[in-house]
Amino acid sequence: MQHNRAQLQQLVSARFEKSILGPQAFFESNVESISKASLDMASRFHKGGRILTFGNGTSATDANHVSVEFVHPAIVGKRALPALSLCSDAAIFSSSVSEKNKANDLDFATLLEILSQPDDMGLGFSPDGCCENVLSALKRAKQLKLLTIGFVGKGGGGMSEADLDYLFAVDENDPFVEQEILETLYHILYESIHVFLDNNENLI
Repeated sequence: MQHNRAQLQQLVSARFEKSILGPQAFFESNVESISKASLDMASRFHKGGRILTFGNGTSATDANHVSVEFVHPAIVGKRALPALSLCSDAAIFSSSVSEKNKANDLDFATLLEILSQPDDMGLGFSPDGCCENVLSALKRAKQLKLLTIGFVGKGGGGMSEADLDYLFAVDENDPFVEQEILETLYHILYESIHVFLDNNENLI
């Protein structure tokens, strides 16, 4: 029993180390891009823009998480900001499935064409950067003059070759650490955007 307890402590200690060192390395190397993205997003919100999020499968939960967090602030006193998840409408999703017979091929690009407005922001989430409908939507968002931001694991994948305004690629083998970093990232963006909005003399 004593031996098993020691093994368990070693396992927990190793998990703590991964959960500390992985995020530390990511945020140290991306602090400038995160700051610039926060300012650009705050400027878009200041001019009436909205966040439009999208992703497939587990990445759809990230897209939903971001949109809900901006609309329903978790921090007391922070104002709600307009955000919409393109993958949360069951009617649109089921229509896409029945017409195309492709459960994971929701046409986010077309939804952006229909729903996007000037100064909006397109936030695409992908576990490996190779989701074709997410890539297509980000490219279309760029053509529509939206601010484009990619959130991706596996070092970026195909998303690394897209001409995005910002790409936050997490290069982690451990999926738990990867998810921890991405969630921390959009929480930091949320908080930083509010800092800029509360001191809007820097906004264009």
